[in-house]
Amino acid sequence: MKRILSIDIFRGFTIFMMVFVNDLAAVSQIPAWMKHVAADVDGMTFVDVVFPAFLFIVGMSMPFAVQRRLSQSDTKGFWWHVLQRTLGLLILGVYMVNSEEMNAEANLIPKWIWAPSLYLAAVMIWNNYRRNESGTMSNTAKVLKGVGWLILIALYFLYRKGEAGNLSGMTTSWWGILGLIGWAYLISVIVYVGTGKSRMGVLAGFTGLGVLYIGIRTQIPFLANSWIGSQSGHLAHSLLVLSGVFCALLMTKAEEADMHNRKIRNMVLLGLALLILGYLTDPIEGISKIRATPSWTFYCAGICSILYACIYWLVDIQGQSSWASFLEPAGKNPLLTYIIPPFIYGLLGLTFLPDFMNVGWVGFLKAIVFSLLILVVARVLTQKGILLKL
Repeated sequence: MKRILSIDIFRGFTIFMMVFVNDLAAVSQIPAWMKHVAADVDGMTFVDVVFPAFLFIVGMSMPFAVQRRLSQSDTKGFWWHVLQRTLGLLILGVYMVNSEEMNAEANLIPKWIWAPSLYLAAVMIWNNYRRNESGTMSNTAKVLKGVGWLILIALYFLYRKGEAGNLSGMTTSWWGILGLIGWAYLISVIVYVGTGKSRMGVLAGFTGLGVLYIGIRTQIPFLANSWIGSQSGHLAHSLLVLSGVFCALLMTKAEEADMHNRKIRNMVLLGLALLILGYLTDPIEGISKIRATPSWTFYCAGICSILYACIYWLVDIQGQSSWASFLEPAGKNPLLTYIIPPFIYGLLGLTFLPDFMNVGWVGFLKAIVFSLLILVVARVLTQKGILLKL
């Protein structure tokens, strides 16, 4: 499959927005539409669409990544890669969650050492080291990966959380953003490959998961009260990924110029169909990102499909891509870009800036500048050969 530039730009924009909204979360006295909507409120803001947009772009990249990986290895090697990638995301997600939940006073090493060490270990383990002609890493790379794993193990045993007198080590209170992406990725790959990597197969898989998901959320007893009933959030996230997969498959049937309008039409129609699903499922539980409701899931998938159609028209049809050059490091190196901010805040502390810089419009502008600086740092590190690949 031919690489599509608009997918890279959409990924870069989404990562940039993830960095931005994470930093904006610490800013007070800003309008409600700049924050996540509370779990008990029926509604969403643009902030509540950012995480779904990344899940959607994971799906859009999947047909290209799967084809490339299958061309490089046999079936066993392919699934081993999928498992490794999933485990990597789960491990990073759980460590990042525990970093936020740490009891800094009880921890066996200071948080400003523990948290940055986590991200340095991640770079050492998952950097895309150069390989020789036989596909083997250098001894130096192997040592760095080994040291990275030793650091992660040490951080596990040096960690403490909870209250005095009731301290514990690391636990899985939730999987974290990266962990949720990992589960959605695994489920979606199984559905995509298992249904023959076809549009009709993906549509059938999407429909099956959608029916199961809605059945759970409408409290059908044998579903809601079973183990699968506790996994409905993963189903919601997987539906977002599969929406992206289906959108990508609408792109790949033909590359002739006269197919562009048909592709855009199909993506917009997909988006409208998903928006209608969002409207129809609104009575079930309303719209809520925190509760991962059906309406939120389908609305976000529809928005992403239409938004991507606009980017595709601008970038791949009109040839206007220079405006997005600042997004390149986030598009090519998304994981590194995503972990740079918590590394900085872990090293310097959340309050290293004056208080007034986290209030109102000053805080809003600070979040934009900070996010742009992160892209600059990511560009420099990428040029230095640090490229994280799970």
